[in-house]
Amino acid sequence: MALSYLTDINLNKNELQNAVIQKVASDPTSGLTEGWIIYNTTDDALKVYSAKQISGSDEGWISIAGDITAITAGTGLTGGGAVGDVTLNVIGGTGITANANDIAITNTGVTGASYGSSTAIPVITVNDQGQITAASTATISTDLTIAADSGANDDVTLGTDTLTFSGTANEIETAVSNNEITIGLVTNPTVSGNLIVSGNLTVSGTTTTVNSNTVNIGDNIIVLNSDETGTPSQNAGIEVERGNTTNAILQWNETDDDWEFQAYNHAGTPALTTYKIPTTFVAAIGDGSATSIAVAHNLGSKNVIVQLFHVDTDETVYADVVRTNANTVTVSFTAAPAASKIKVLISKVG
Repeated sequence: MALSYLTDINLNKNELQNAVIQKVASDPTSGLTEGWIIYNTTDDALKVYSAKQISGSDEGWISIAGDITAITAGTGLTGGGAVGDVTLNVIGGTGITANANDIAITNTGVTGASYGSSTAIPVITVNDQGQITAASTATISTDLTIAADSGANDDVTLGTDTLTFSGTANEIETAVSNNEITIGLVTNPTVSGNLIVSGNLTVSGTTTTVNSNTVNIGDNIIVLNSDETGTPSQNAGIEVERGNTTNAILQWNETDDDWEFQAYNHAGTPALTTYKIPTTFVAAIGDGSATSIAVAHNLGSKNVIVQLFHVDTDETVYADVVRTNANTVTVSFTAAPAASKIKVLISKVG
């Protein structure tokens, strides 16, 4: 039976020989006293109890051998252990060589230099480990060949030559701003040669002048006053330039709703006079009973010429004619003509 001491034992600095520390299978949890020494046979470790406060509680049983109980080799390492001297070795790998005193990156054979220039671009090859395995240059062309509709092709050396875009006088103008070239027509262009427009041509403005001796128009109808809308109010026609003499005009008179033209009246002193273009009316009259027949021509004027002929003989015949009003003439016969045997020709004159 073990002796039980109730007081300290002072060995006066004498050796405690052949002593064995108390062996326990697990760390005690009661009667804890700071400085208590045990040997934990399960952990195979000599331990001492520390009452040092850490985060509000005692630090507990501490291995006198230290906190590190084992060294495990991690990625890229070999060796390790839990007892005795432990050695860790660095493992070499792709592109890495482990030497006795250093770790070296495998030499890929690429010469250290500056690659690329104003006439060549660098060509670099990189492996999966990020190593440059090859380096070279590729020559790039610095010449730009330019061509046009006429003239011989020319070369421009990039970086030294200036490429100039030039317009043509009174036709094309060019401008450069903010690295942008604009090419367009001048404000009032002049085309010195022939001009062919394959699409539609729209001319905006107030005057269109054609200085040519011959004008060929494929359309069979020319529209004048095309901007007229609503109730018509403008005359329209063709005017003939006659130099130092008054111009002649052929036009539609919107006020009179009639065509008119200008010609010389040679009665007395010749003078340019406006005339209405003759308007005509034709009708067949006669019913075998009426001797006085009213003919409505609706020409709007009493200035009409009336002529009669017989449809069977095509001979001119005569009867009394009265211009009843501006739209009617009355033809009177001694004997009633047969049905539709007389043709009436009425012409309006200016």
